[in-house]
Amino acid sequence: MVSRPRRTTVADVARLAGVSAMTVSNVLNAPHRVSASTVQTVQAAIDELGYTPNHAARALSSGRSQVIGLPLYDEVSEENPGLGGFLHGLLDGLVRAAAVSGYGVHVTTPTAGATEIALYEKLIAARQVDAIVVLETMPNDERIEFLSQRRFPFVAFGRTGPQQRQCWVDVDNETSMAGIAQHLRETGRSTALYLRTDGSLPWIHQREDGFVREFPSTVVRSFRTMEEVNAYVSESAPPEVVVADNDAFAVVAMRALQRRGLQVGEDVAVTGFNDFPFASMLDTPLTTARIPLRDIASCLFDRALLEITGADDQPGRLVTAPLIVRSSA
Repeated sequence: MVSRPRRTTVADVARLAGVSAMTVSNVLNAPHRVSASTVQTVQAAIDELGYTPNHAARALSSGRSQVIGLPLYDEVSEENPGLGGFLHGLLDGLVRAAAVSGYGVHVTTPTAGATEIALYEKLIAARQVDAIVVLETMPNDERIEFLSQRRFPFVAFGRTGPQQRQCWVDVDNETSMAGIAQHLRETGRSTALYLRTDGSLPWIHQREDGFVREFPSTVVRSFRTMEEVNAYVSESAPPEVVVADNDAFAVVAMRALQRRGLQVGEDVAVTGFNDFPFASMLDTPLTTARIPLRDIASCLFDRALLEITGADDQPGRLVTAPLIVRSSA
C-alpha cells in the first residue's frame, strides 16, 4: 500500500516560523492584529511548506461563511455610462483581495419589486455572508441604519453619518478635482466651464467644491443627459477650459467642440473624471482623474475583516484619484 503524504498543518507552519499556532491563525484570518514583519515571516513559512488552509474546516469551526456580500442595485444603462466598467473593476479588485484571505465574494441583486434592504434580510437570515459591502451611500442612508440596528458587519463605499460607525472607504473627490484645477492653472488657463451631473449624490457636490475652490472663475452648469451636454456646448461660446465631473460628459463636450472646428488641447482644454477604459483610446486622449479601483477594493475588504472580527471603530479611509495628463489638457 502507498501511504498518503501527511497534510501540512498550522502547527507545522508555526514551528517553522517560530511563532504560536494562534499567531498563524491571526495572520490567516485577522492580519491587522499582528505586525507586518510577523505576517512576512509566517507567509514565508506558508510558502516554503506549501500550506493550503482548509477553508471549509475553518468556516465550520468559526461559524462563518468565509464570504462577503456585494449587492448590486443600479442598472447598467445609457443613463449610467461607464457604470459596467466601474463595477467590473471594483468587483475584480474585491475578489482578488478576498481570495488572499480565503474569502469569496457573493454578488447578488434584488428580484423585481424587492428593495435592497429586503435582500440584506435574506442574506443575513440565510447566513450566506459574513459582511455586506454597501455601494454609493447617501446622508442618512436607510441601508446603513438597517445594518447598524441589526449589528451586522458591513463596509460602505461612500461615507457614513457622523453618528454611525466609520467603516467606510471613499474617493477623495475634493482633493482629486482640486488637483485637476491646479494643473489647468499651471498651464496658464484662467476661465472654465464646469459640466456638473444633475443629482444629489455626494460625489457630485464634492467634485464641484474641489474644483471651484481652486479655480474661482468657473461657470457651473448642471445636466441630466449627454444630449443636454452636447446641445449646450455646441451653442455656447467656448471657454478656455471645459471640465466635466465624469468622463462621459467630457467626451461629449470634446466631440461638440471638434465639430465646431476647435482643436481640443490647444484652443480648448477638456478634462474628465474616472478614467474609464475609453479615455485613453480617443483621437485626442482625455486628461482625467483615475479612480484606483483595486486600491479601493483592497481597503474595502480590509475594513470588512475588521468589522467581522469585532475590532474597535476606526476613521474612514479617503483614497485620492491621481491625475492622468493626456493631450486633451
